[in-house]
Amino acid sequence: RVGVIQNSIVADTSQPVVEQRDAIHQVIGKIIHAAADLKVNVLCLQEAWTMPFAFCTRERLPWLEFAESAEFGPSTRFLQKFAKEFNMVIISPILEREENSDLIWNTAVVIDNYGQVKGKHRKNHIPRVGDFNESTYYMEGNTGHPVFKTEFGNIAVNICYGRHHPLNWLMFGLNGAEIVFNPSATVGALSEPLWSLEARTAAIANHYYTCAINRVGTETFPNEFTSPDVNS
Repeated sequence: RVGVIQNSIVADTSQPVVEQRDAIHQVIGKIIHAAADLKVNVLCLQEAWTMPFAFCTRERLPWLEFAESAEFGPSTRFLQKFAKEFNMVIISPILEREENSDLIWNTAVVIDNYGQVKGKHRKNHIPRVGDFNESTYYMEGNTGHPVFKTEFGNIAVNICYGRHHPLNWLMFGLNGAEIVFNPSATVGALSEPLWSLEARTAAIANHYYTCAINRVGTETFPNEFTSPDVNS
């Protein structure tokens, strides 16, 4: 049984980073318990679930302070105990800070049902569309198209913007994926209607299951307008 989680942020974006993240952790913990009651085996959270999706602001700080180790960070440790307790594979898309480095990645951490980090996938494609340019924060990933063999099937993660690239979906299939998760953060007249269509099309074309997750809620930031034309 597969589950996906959509969550809105909890604390105001002006609050300290640790308080914002801890508030989300508390909510997610309750949702994971509910998923366990429903006998979910594989659970995927939304893109950058630990933080507001501030990548449209073009401000690096304080938002990069949410970045953490994929293997040893507080969010991974938080989820590991649930994965082990509930015999559940958990996919955790976070903002990653590479160990002993200042490199930042948009990363999905896969935690197996024994509570161990199975591996990770870094976002292959990032948007550079008008004012929405994620290269301000991180670059394209370097992990290829990994498929993670779990006790509940072979799973992969196609993060957000990668859904626009058919060959991205294809490679996960060629590598043996049976379920591909697509955690996203998308809005707008063009992009929002497309994300569900793209997930269904990918499932048909590549003969695997897809699970598409979009963020929910309204997020406001201390400095809303950062573009030269003040339209975005």
